[in-house]
Amino acid sequence: MSGVCPVVHDESEVLRQNKAAADRQLELLAPAGDFAALEAALEAGAGAVYFGLKTLNARRGAENFDQEEFIRAVHAAHARGARAYLTLNIDLSERELGQAARILELARQAGADAVLVRDPALLALRPECPELEFHFSTQTCMANSADVAAAGQLGAGRVVLARELTLAEIAAASAVPGVQTEVFCQGALCFCVSGRCLLSSWAGGRSGNRGTCTSPCRVPWEVEGQPAGTPLSMRDLATIHRLDDLRKAGVSALKIEGRLKTAAWVGQAVSLYRRALAGEDPRELAKAAEALGAYTGRESTCAYLDAQRDRLTGLAAGRAPAAEEERGTAACATASAEAVSPPDPATLLASDEPASDLPTYDLEINVEARGIVCRCSCAGFSADWTLPKTVIHRRHKAVSVEDLFARLDGETIQRHALGRQTTSDPAFLLVPRAANAMIDRIAAVIRRACKKLDELVRIELPGAVRDLLEKDEPSGANRRALGDSPDRARLELRSLGPFVRSARPEGVIVEGLTAASLKKALAASSGVPLVVALPPVFFEDEIPAVRSLLRAAKQARLTVEVNSWGGWLLAKQSGVRMESGPGLPALNSMAARVLKGLGLRSVTASVEADRRQLEDLTTHSPAPCSIVVFGRPPLATTRVRLPSDQIGKVFEDRRGVRIVAGLERGLCVFRPIEPFDLRNCANDRIRAAHLAVDLVGSDDPLGDWFDVPLPKDRRFRFNYDRSLV
Repeated sequence: MSGVCPVVHDESEVLRQNKAAADRQLELLAPAGDFAALEAALEAGAGAVYFGLKTLNARRGAENFDQEEFIRAVHAAHARGARAYLTLNIDLSERELGQAARILELARQAGADAVLVRDPALLALRPECPELEFHFSTQTCMANSADVAAAGQLGAGRVVLARELTLAEIAAASAVPGVQTEVFCQGALCFCVSGRCLLSSWAGGRSGNRGTCTSPCRVPWEVEGQPAGTPLSMRDLATIHRLDDLRKAGVSALKIEGRLKTAAWVGQAVSLYRRALAGEDPRELAKAAEALGAYTGRESTCAYLDAQRDRLTGLAAGRAPAAEEERGTAACATASAEAVSPPDPATLLASDEPASDLPTYDLEINVEARGIVCRCSCAGFSADWTLPKTVIHRRHKAVSVEDLFARLDGETIQRHALGRQTTSDPAFLLVPRAANAMIDRIAAVIRRACKKLDELVRIELPGAVRDLLEKDEPSGANRRALGDSPDRARLELRSLGPFVRSARPEGVIVEGLTAASLKKALAASSGVPLVVALPPVFFEDEIPAVRSLLRAAKQARLTVEVNSWGGWLLAKQSGVRMESGPGLPALNSMAARVLKGLGLRSVTASVEADRRQLEDLTTHSPAPCSIVVFGRPPLATTRVRLPSDQIGKVFEDRRGVRIVAGLERGLCVFRPIEPFDLRNCANDRIRAAHLAVDLVGSDDPLGDWFDVPLPKDRRFRFNYDRSLV
């Protein structure tokens, strides 16, 4: 157990109760990106602190805590009468399940009070750690009272509400019996509804749902080719003058955002909110709270509370984008390998073990104008670096990228074999020192990855947990191999009739339906089996319409696709047949097992999964799987009301990411101009019950359906050819 021992809760419990009474039943929850920030938060009077280990949390760019630091942090919090919350709030890959289980066991033994979760897989482990409260992270998109009630049924004692809610919506969510609500009160705001953003993942494989967001919403964009500043960059949140409103709405905890911020900032923020809770004049404190965001160059807002959704973005006071950088953000966006002095590359290469029995690393080498851009990924850790291009004087000594891959493919580095290899230019020549530098970097990445794993695996799992981690036999329904013809199409009602008459898919999933329009959809489907898609985000006043749609679907004996936890609960209550969609996805087989156990007849693989993750999921999924093999997925879903002249226009950033803003059910949704396409990726190791083509947002659904790429055609494949980190 490596020195991990339970904490005795005696005096600390009394201290926590006294602090809760002083807060008038409002817990003040502070961020701790490192130990200094944790100590500053406790010194300033935080009622609870939240922090993560050095992996598997939604702020992987923070310093975070190793195993011993985590134990010390829990003890330090309890010694001050504060509660300690572990963040384990990301989508988990198959190969991370064991690590996640060990982190939970560490939290249990260390005496942590709660764990924040997102992945359904962790619900399977909930019974094995009854001492831990489970809190649903804001990444689960808790947007209405149905979401909160669903979380309660799944064993959550608290939910972190979506940041976009009004006071009335917060009150409705907080009225659900048996589940506490937590709201953000200070810090940065996301442009997208949390858990509904794929923009960073789309641009480079770094996912906000995995804790590696590169904040693409903060950078300058052009709209229709004209500079538009930073139209997606949100103002910061400040509610210090609205605490009475939040208290009356029934919330249990106030959460300060900021695990990437300094200890001094955290201490100041906690102190200000502690004073506000103690009854000091909020108008005076509001002036001081404004200073918390001064370094970012962004104005503050609490407009969502009052249902105001326009004029929330853009830089304030003409500050440059660089001024808004926060500690840790740059590191998250441009992670680099450790600066080490490894031995000669020749000593790092060995071929004494069969590669099939070894752990692997992935390597991506792209030749760009700025240099040779490289990425190496191993065991959930990823590093990027750029080598300069060098003039080749002795071509006979140069090494092509393809030759380097061939060499690495037959050897091992640090007892790791080469896994996935991708390049934009296999014939590009490297001078020998560049090739050797590449091997040096790979070795450093593997050492760093192994060090990270070693920090978290020094704990023995109970037998019951080990049993839960045993792999299932794959569902027999998963018979279609990737590369086979798709059998399903995803459509909007306006495209349904003409499409099915010509394409005749085996099934159609229809978005945007209402109880009234469902009859039109049935008539237009021409007998093709129809699945009714529920929205991935809906708010309190939309619950009656969702219930009506479910009743209509039940009467028509249709299957319903659920895309949120609230949608699952409402569908379960209505008695319809259910399957999960892209809004409630699986990235691992345990998540698929949990979803199947909750009554979902099939599950959808995460649309951002890479090749290996799809292989691992479908190899072990006990539930029938659906894989989206083509589409323009919603990269950003926001409640922000953009200027009308930007709707339908093309946004482009300096990396060439091109997206278009549209309105869908009253929300602004950004979809890419160009789709991703996996239809020519032949892979027998990825098998599913359904291969779906997503034609929502397509100007020519029939054209897209029939435009199947040839085997050698190069189409954008989202994360299939790169590692999702």
